[in-house]
Amino acid sequence: MGAELEFRGLFKPPVVAHLVPGNWYLGFRCHACYETFAIMDEPTGDGEVEPMGDGLFEVACPACGSENRYAAGDLLVFQSASAMSDEFFGSGDASA
Repeated sequence: MGAELEFRGLFKPPVVAHLVPGNWYLGFRCHACYETFAIMDEPTGDGEVEPMGDGLFEVACPACGSENRYAAGDLLVFQSASAMSDEFFGSGDASA
């Protein structure tokens, strides 16, 4: 059985800009574009945490910019297969 992580209240977390392949994260699937993004490292490091509680999260999707409100029950525990694209954060070449 995994560890429980309870959220209460309203959170406005930043998005994790760069994911490390193989690491575990907590995040959401965007309500608008369905891309998955992370808001924090998974604290057990092995994907065995169970998010719970009545907390709410207000966060903008790094892929489409859509600002949404998510419930703690919407949190996904996932392992990154690859690093998040720099295109979401504008750190790529600005010339077109």
